[in-house]
Amino acid sequence: MKTAIVVDPYSTGHLLAPRLRARGYRTIAVQSRPDLAPSLLLSYVPGDFDELVLFDGDLPALAGRMRAHSPSFVLPGNESAVELADALGAALGTPGNTPKLTAARRNKYMMIERLGAAGLLTARQTMVESGAEAVEWAAGAGWPVVAKPLDSASTDHVYFCDGAPALREAVDSILSSRNFCGTPNRRALVQTYLDGDEYVVNTVSRNGRHYVCDVLQSAKRTLNGSPFVYDYYRLLPPDDERSVQLMSYIRRTLDALEITDGAAHAEVRLTSRGPALVEIAARAMGPAGSTTAISHGTGHDQVDLLVEAFDSGVCPGGADGHYRFLADAMVLYLPVLVSGRVEALPDLGVLDRFASVRGYGIVPRIGARIVPTLDLTQVLAKIYLSHTDRAVFERDWAAIRDMEESLQPLVTP
Repeated sequence: MKTAIVVDPYSTGHLLAPRLRARGYRTIAVQSRPDLAPSLLLSYVPGDFDELVLFDGDLPALAGRMRAHSPSFVLPGNESAVELADALGAALGTPGNTPKLTAARRNKYMMIERLGAAGLLTARQTMVESGAEAVEWAAGAGWPVVAKPLDSASTDHVYFCDGAPALREAVDSILSSRNFCGTPNRRALVQTYLDGDEYVVNTVSRNGRHYVCDVLQSAKRTLNGSPFVYDYYRLLPPDDERSVQLMSYIRRTLDALEITDGAAHAEVRLTSRGPALVEIAARAMGPAGSTTAISHGTGHDQVDLLVEAFDSGVCPGGADGHYRFLADAMVLYLPVLVSGRVEALPDLGVLDRFASVRGYGIVPRIGARIVPTLDLTQVLAKIYLSHTDRAVFERDWAAIRDMEESLQPLVTP
C-alpha cells in the first residue's frame, strides 16, 4: 500500500489525510515539535492516521524510521511544518522543495531579500533587536512602517506604526512574545508600508510548473483599534486586470524561492508601482475551511489539487494554468465586539435563510474568555458565501454584515 507523510496535520493540514486515504494511501503524522501552540493541536484527528510520530530533533533517526514505510512523499500541513517537511523529504529522496532555500521560505526578511535580488518589487526592510534600533531605521526610511515577527502566520503581532512611540511599543511586544507557531521571537522585522489593496494568490506546483488555484481580494478594516481586522476574502475572475498582474508576479516569486513542488499561499499588495509581496508560505491556505469555501466559485479546492498533483506526479490543469470563475465566492469574518467569558453562543442557524450561504463555523467555545477581535486568531465566526447571481450574493453579504451586533455571544465579566 502507498504511504504518505503529513508533518503537523493541523489547521488546513487536517484536511489532507482524508483525501489521501480516499486515494488508497496509508497516512503517517509527524509532529515537528513537542511545544506547538495548543490551538493548533485541537484540529488533529487521530483516526485519520495509522501512526503519530513526535520528532525529537534527530533527523537521520526519523528518516530511517520513515524509510521503512517507503513513503511516496512528505507534505507540510501547517506553517510550523515547512522546515521539517523539506528536510525529511530530501532525506527520503521524495518530491519536494529544496531545503537550501527553506529559510528564505520561512524567514520573512530573507524572503523579501531573495525577491529583491531577483528583480521583483518589494518593501524596504530591516531586522531589529530593540525598539530603539527600529526607530532609528524608520527615521531614515520614512513613515509609516509595519512591524512583525520574522516567521509567523496570519496577522500575528503585525503592527502599523506611524511614529516612534507606536513602533517602540510594537517591537517590544513582538520581542516579548512567541509567534503563532509557538517559537519565541528573538528579532523583529520592520518594513516600509506598501500602499494599495491586498490580495491572496493560492497555488499548487509540481516539477517546477505552477497552477493558480485562485486570486482573492483580501479586505481588512480598522476595528477595535486595530487596522488589521480581517473583513473578507473574495474571489476575483482570472481575467480581471488585477488577477493577471498578480498571477504573473507570483509565478516569478515561486521561481525565485524555488517553490517547485507543493502548495503556496501568498499575500500581495497591488501598489501604485505594481505588485509587491507581503509574504508567501509554502503550504496551503488557512485557516481550515477557507480553501473549501472558495471552491464553490472555482469548482476545485487547493487541498484536493495538492493531493492530486503529488498522487499523479503532474501539475494540475496543465503547465502554467489557472482556475475558472464559476460563481462569486467569499469567506466573510464576523468580529468579536464584546469581552468576557462566553456563557452562550449565537445561533448561526439564522443565516440558513440566505441563498448564498454555503456554510459557517463559530470559533469560541462556551467558557472561553474572549476579547474584541484584533486579528484573524480572534474572530467570532467564518461564513462561507457563494452564488452565481451577483445581485443575490451582494444582497446577502450586506444583510449579514448588518447583523454583526445581533450575532454577538452572551458574556459575563
